[in-house]
Amino acid sequence: MLQVFTYDADGFYADGSIAQRNPQNENEYLFPPDCTTVAPADKKGVFFKIKNRNDVNSGWDEIPYPACAAELVGVQISHKSRTAHDNKMRQILQQLVAAEPELYREKAINDENGNKVATTVEEIPQPTEAEKRAKKEAEVRAKRDYLISQTDFLLQPDYPISAADLEKVKAYRQALRDIPEQEGFPNDVVWPDEVVYTVIRD
Repeated sequence: MLQVFTYDADGFYADGSIAQRNPQNENEYLFPPDCTTVAPADKKGVFFKIKNRNDVNSGWDEIPYPACAAELVGVQISHKSRTAHDNKMRQILQQLVAAEPELYREKAINDENGNKVATTVEEIPQPTEAEKRAKKEAEVRAKRDYLISQTDFLLQPDYPISAADLEKVKAYRQALRDIPEQEGFPNDVVWPDEVVYTVIRD
């Protein structure tokens, strides 16, 4: 018997196997299909791919694992395949996408009948600068409106408040309304000091 090393249909290392001696010629071996007598190196973080399918003594090319999700964009990994290579690729894909969830996501590739045939990675469209600014403006305005609403009760006709404190409240509310006019709006906002608790305490 002779130790040999098999590879899958794509040429990637699959497993160890045994070549039996030819019963009709003890100097020959009966090799299983898709194998080599050369063992892959004891090395982590790489796939081993056969160099020459026509050579039973062929060595291996070393292909590093994908290092980031971007490297897998558009790469299709068979959904049905259970080879060691494809199983590992699915695991790597999931890990890399999980590391950058705001930038990349898994995408199923379906056939014409809607059946999943492969998995790939796609880039998540990122907002434009205008969209980012609009979102930030909306966030600042929402906070501004909330702070204004927290002073509404101080302006009620029957609320006991001095004329001086009432002016402070009105000035505070106006300062909040003027926030969109600030030069640094919406990214560098100077918020006025809250007066509601000062007025109540006084």
